[in-house]
Amino acid sequence: MLVLLGWSAAGFAAEEPVVVASTSWVALMVKAAGVDNVTILAPVELRHPPEYDYLPSDIALVTQADYLVWAGYEPFIKKLVEAADFPAERLVQTVTTNVPANLREQTRKLAAIFGTEHKQAQWEEEFNAFIAGLQQKALEQKVGDIPVLVNFHQQAFVKWLGYDVIGVFTPDEMSPAKMAELAGLGPAMVIDNYHNPSGEGIAAIAGVPYVQLANFPSKELDSLMALMEDNARRLGIIE
Repeated sequence: MLVLLGWSAAGFAAEEPVVVASTSWVALMVKAAGVDNVTILAPVELRHPPEYDYLPSDIALVTQADYLVWAGYEPFIKKLVEAADFPAERLVQTVTTNVPANLREQTRKLAAIFGTEHKQAQWEEEFNAFIAGLQQKALEQKVGDIPVLVNFHQQAFVKWLGYDVIGVFTPDEMSPAKMAELAGLGPAMVIDNYHNPSGEGIAAIAGVPYVQLANFPSKELDSLMALMEDNARRLGIIE
């Protein structure tokens, strides 16, 4: 179904494009770009949505879409595009990294494709105010004085907040010797990725707090700001 966004400067009603997103993370970026109705392929309940394998019903969904948006690392999208014979010019790739500069850049690019620049600009104004407040909270908590080890997939966000990142670990299974080596760096906290965690053993050896952050939002988190706020709350930056 096409949804009316309102009247354009020329006085004509603009129709919202039909957009299908690979995952909930991509969907939030599409929403921030100005498209309110987004269909998500990978179930939100999955712990690691990129591992989803498409269903025959997904073929019908994408063939009716104006655009299919993905992040480039979802194997099922490649298979789905081939099965649905989806036109390459309607397949849109975005970069999923939860730092302000990237989110502004990517949502602007999406809005230019969707014709929703005005709505994206409104979102960006609200977003800028939000991140300024979040940065202030991080400064008040003196996170720059907190040495942390962080999962590769959360390092950009954690560094943006200002933490003292003394080491980055991968989602791969680590040997006890590697865990002990990382724990020996002296972290005050280990920050992991909920979707492919591997750092709990490091935190146990070091005897420090262990926190998991999310990239793919749950149903309760309906915006990029809500996702970032939830992660900040898990870190204890906000209550």
